[in-house]
Amino acid sequence: MTQHNFLSVETESQLTHYCQQLIAQPNITWIAIDTEFVREDTYFPQLSLVQIQDCLGNLAIIDPIKIQESCTLSDSINVLTPLIELLCDPNTLKVFHCARQDIEVLYQLTHKMPVAIFDTQIATLFLKLGEMAGFARAVKATLNISIDKSQTRTNWHARPLTEAQIQYALDDVRYLAPLYEYCLNALSPKELNAVKEECDALLNESLYMIDPKTAGAKLKGIKTLKPKQLAIAYALAEWREEFAIRHNQPKKWVLNDEVITHIAKRPPKTVEALYKVPHIKSASIMSHGETWIAIIDSVFEQTPEQWPQPPKKIPPPTAQEEATIQLLNSYTQQVAVDYRLNLPSLLQRNDLLSILRGATPEKPIFSGWRNQLIGQAILAILSGQASLKLTNHHIELTQEKHG
Repeated sequence: MTQHNFLSVETESQLTHYCQQLIAQPNITWIAIDTEFVREDTYFPQLSLVQIQDCLGNLAIIDPIKIQESCTLSDSINVLTPLIELLCDPNTLKVFHCARQDIEVLYQLTHKMPVAIFDTQIATLFLKLGEMAGFARAVKATLNISIDKSQTRTNWHARPLTEAQIQYALDDVRYLAPLYEYCLNALSPKELNAVKEECDALLNESLYMIDPKTAGAKLKGIKTLKPKQLAIAYALAEWREEFAIRHNQPKKWVLNDEVITHIAKRPPKTVEALYKVPHIKSASIMSHGETWIAIIDSVFEQTPEQWPQPPKKIPPPTAQEEATIQLLNSYTQQVAVDYRLNLPSLLQRNDLLSILRGATPEKPIFSGWRNQLIGQAILAILSGQASLKLTNHHIELTQEKHG
């Protein structure tokens, strides 16, 4: 494995100097950044490492664990503030691959949102790598470089770091920088603007704020529940979220989604009855059973007006709407094939129906990458400004000529 020179940042003073230097230098307009973190036995991700390569090619590894250890208890709360100030500097573009997970980790430090980001995972979507292209696959497809992934499951919290860990971590930004430059050259101005729109949307703070009251809406397997059952599921999910946050434990350790839906469908009336719920943990019943029964009882004391209501069913399409949907869906499927996308990620039938009826679809197909790939095309077809034709078994969009 090739070893690369890098700056090791292990104290608060080193971090302050390094980040201030990046911000102050006018010729450093962007940085490639990646994080390593651990989230196996905690609710909140634990930041282990931050790797950076600036646009001049200088590498650095920031070690949050060592920085914390170098501080006294009184000044250890905001030791990473210089890093947050760098992330919030509007004049320094931050390049990530799959930015959302990195932002989630970094946001939890001081609850401040980064600004000015570029996500190469979104950008490579226009290179027909799919909407969830991993970093190694993106680098291989664009730069023809194979990245060593032997440290993927490593324990990034362990110290000292091995040479293999360090070089692996550095590779994540060493190749992120040229990947970003590749995307800048390969994408059209409209595609780059779509990436910017999508990245700006990723900086919506509500995506990363934790609200236990909304936890129920994220449960799996609740679409068929009736209002009273939904109320039970939501109440248990809210309790679970609050407990997991308070004790910094993974939610599934206490109560997983499947168990919550089982309880909601057939609410037990006693602690003893909880033991009959499929896949429930006996130890959890012993610790929390009485609390869960109290939560269920409180829902039964509510009036039906207090229960959450399932979303209203959309009236089925008319015969003419169905014909139009099939036409639009044929082109949507072709785009999904061309760009290696999962069709539901791009557009769904109900989205098309909403558009036909003049309503706003659930997915933001008129912004970001969806607008670039399919949104404007749909509007052009519906307005008669474009039509579809079949060329060598491939569905193509053609612009209509008027006048």
